[in-house]
Amino acid sequence: MHFPGTAGFAVLDLETTGLSPRTERIVEVAVVHVSPEGVAGTEWSTLVYPGRPTVGATHVHGIRPADVRNAPRFAQIASALVDVLAGRVLVAHNANFDVPFLRAEFERAGVTMPDVPRLCTLTESRRHLPQLLRRKLADCCAAAGVRLTGAHSALGDARATAGLLACYLHAAGPGAHAELLDRATTTATAWPVIAASAHAPVLRRRAATASASPVPLSGSSLPGGAAWRARAAQPARSARPAAPVRPTAELPRLRPGDAVVFTGGDPDVRALLEARCRERGVRVTSAVSGRTRLLVTDDVHSGTRKATRALELGTPVADTATARLLIDGLIETSELPVIDLRDDVPLTLTPSVIASL
Repeated sequence: MHFPGTAGFAVLDLETTGLSPRTERIVEVAVVHVSPEGVAGTEWSTLVYPGRPTVGATHVHGIRPADVRNAPRFAQIASALVDVLAGRVLVAHNANFDVPFLRAEFERAGVTMPDVPRLCTLTESRRHLPQLLRRKLADCCAAAGVRLTGAHSALGDARATAGLLACYLHAAGPGAHAELLDRATTTATAWPVIAASAHAPVLRRRAATASASPVPLSGSSLPGGAAWRARAAQPARSARPAAPVRPTAELPRLRPGDAVVFTGGDPDVRALLEARCRERGVRVTSAVSGRTRLLVTDDVHSGTRKATRALELGTPVADTATARLLIDGLIETSELPVIDLRDDVPLTLTPSVIASL
């Protein structure tokens, strides 16, 4: 079993090739340590070779295939990653997205990830930042006065999430999340010891540089009386571009009676698609459940309750362009891209899928 000497928080952020932990891979991981008092400490990050020639949405995360060509595979950095996670509460913004990816990668590496205590800064924002309508990392940082630099780099987002966590901890007062911190060092949540690898981390060419940790100053206040602004007197960056949702091998063929849920997107396009659903006997429902056949959204990371619930349940997700084809019955499940999880096997798309992307 693996226990470090000091308890605290390990703030994690991942960049991935796509949305499904079962079929997609991690291409970058970063961890920032935060003390129980909210002080940021050690940082660790690396690019990760995903075992395939594609890296996903380069226009979103900025990672190109050439950037990860000489990066270690996840199995080669698993030991180092366990070292920085062990004995700490795992923190992420939208943990329901990051944790399943982390668990899946460890499983592929032959490591069973323990049921570690975790904290989601997106979920916590509903208590500390109740006024927000959108809860992306950029939205929460702007509301809390935390500077977000290097958005959509794992280290930049991890630093910003660490700053957001610090705001929450100070607003909650001494002893916040003491039970989680205690549980992080119990035998039940201990990480296994993994043989060390000689592979060194590979960093981005343009790594995020500015700290996102806040300091208490006069200014706008979070609930609980704690006032914050960024260490550098610069406004938070605007919200990062929406992460596009691509077709996956799990998208269903819609049939009359199926339930479809919409969230976000252009109101006119959404109204048109909802009308088409009703014309074809497909039910449009207001909440995601185990019976939901499809969630339609142009940004699964939006932080809405519907998107979060879909990630929890593994509900198939499609963007509006793909949903239109599904609703009109133009896509068969067999025509959608199938991803081979064996290393170095290229992704093959049929002509009909290429035409629909």
